[in-house]
Amino acid sequence: MHSRKTITIVTSPATSTKSLPSYGGLASPTTKQAPVYRVEERSRTIYVASDVDPSQWDTHSLNAIFTLAEAPEVNQEDPVEQPIRRTYSSVDTQVTIAAEAPDHSDESRASSPRVSVYHTRRPGVRSANAILNSRTTVFSPEIPRRGSPSQPAARRRILFYHKHDPYYGFTNFSPHPVIYKGKKYPTSEHLFQSFKFQNHRPNLAEHIRTCSERPSVAFSEARRFQPEARPDWKQVNIEKMDETLFHKFTQHADLQAELLGTGDAELIEDSDKDAFWGVGIDRKGRNELGKCLERLRTKLRGEGC
Repeated sequence: MHSRKTITIVTSPATSTKSLPSYGGLASPTTKQAPVYRVEERSRTIYVASDVDPSQWDTHSLNAIFTLAEAPEVNQEDPVEQPIRRTYSSVDTQVTIAAEAPDHSDESRASSPRVSVYHTRRPGVRSANAILNSRTTVFSPEIPRRGSPSQPAARRRILFYHKHDPYYGFTNFSPHPVIYKGKKYPTSEHLFQSFKFQNHRPNLAEHIRTCSERPSVAFSEARRFQPEARPDWKQVNIEKMDETLFHKFTQHADLQAELLGTGDAELIEDSDKDAFWGVGIDRKGRNELGKCLERLRTKLRGEGC
């Protein structure tokens, strides 16, 4: 079952409106006449007196407001609270914070420069934390906690992995040959896998380099000979990935420009098969390849390569 509801928080001057008691940190005892904010759900309107701008409301205060919006209505003829039946189905909620003109018209709210819209989908009853931390915010900066500086905006995220998607060159399977110690490796995957055997098993390292032009074959062959890999491989594999990527990106100007062009974005290998180099099927993996690329990006900027 799916339903939709809208909660609108609208700022307005305290004129003839009867306000509710103050909640949380929304009002100052020294203020004689505070502006009034209203929480509107469908046709219901709740007025809350506050001298604090909505952009400064903290999570506790917002939770208090949303709790008011969720409260059941009371029959005026019968002061006993009427029972209310709740269903914990998927609820599509939109919360709007806006400056209200004196006539309280929809047009005035829509044209206000202070309009902020949060649009999220979560099952069941939602809290202020869910709204503030939603990954699907339509518009508006994150509301900071009261008394603390504004939080920086979330970093842009760049996902890469699939062959026909952007930034495929960030993967080790991209068709970019790499020269290492005078020898050509068909892809950076060939070079990385060969590091498992260089020095102590040079013949195997050479086999990985020449077994096929396809990176998947180099990967499979390295796995087949895994018992022969250097014993400290798990301690040095990230270091060797850093080295592999440095050679790759400094030998291909287009890749280097693409990497530097990502700004300060978070780079994520969107692999559902690898929870070490990528994020894995649950998207909670270590993403070590993305971290290596971010370190390389910083290094390239510092050296001006």
